[in-house]
Amino acid sequence: MVADDRAVDPALQFEFHPIPIQRSKWTHQFHVWSPKLARRLSLYSHAAVDFWAMMESHASVLTFCEHPGVILVEQKPRIADFVLRRDDVTEFVVVETKPLNTIDAELLEILDPLPVTTVSADALIPYRQWIDNWLRMLPYVTSNGRFLSNEFLDRIEQGLASPTPLYAIEYEALPTDPVLTRTAVFDLTRRGRLVSPDLRLGELNRHTRFRQVVPTEGAS
Repeated sequence: MVADDRAVDPALQFEFHPIPIQRSKWTHQFHVWSPKLARRLSLYSHAAVDFWAMMESHASVLTFCEHPGVILVEQKPRIADFVLRRDDVTEFVVVETKPLNTIDAELLEILDPLPVTTVSADALIPYRQWIDNWLRMLPYVTSNGRFLSNEFLDRIEQGLASPTPLYAIEYEALPTDPVLTRTAVFDLTRRGRLVSPDLRLGELNRHTRFRQVVPTEGAS
């Protein structure tokens, strides 16, 4: 199979770049691979990892950058946890955890003002099942996405006019490796070409159903 290019469209690239973070020995550090950005990220709280999974799982988020620089929150300087572009809107995101420090903070200028969204751990609770499912699904895309061809992705999508459980999708695609089929389903879902309301309601399993997005629905 011909590998499908996973890099972000250059037209969507930000002018933002992550700044170096000065991590204390008491600060958690998590390394994740972003299918949307095609690069590794370093994050510093469980809440930041959860919000990252939300961004990766929604096709409406076109691109993003972690730790883009210093912004003003309630007239106080703080490192933004993320900046994201969604449709025609660009906004900063602050996750309500202990503020991060950066090297040479005094040399950094305050970024131009944009809308700021503050995300608390409590705000993520209603999305817990969705997040947990995507934290299981994203590693498939990271590990196997390069083996997916556009032809195979199109074939899987076209076969899902009605809600179909994952085990049936894998069976219909035989003799293709079920892991590769599963990866295609997950990748199509994060791209907004498939939807699965089941991901919000219960734990991902072989009975989780997926179907095509109809034109009036838009991205999931």
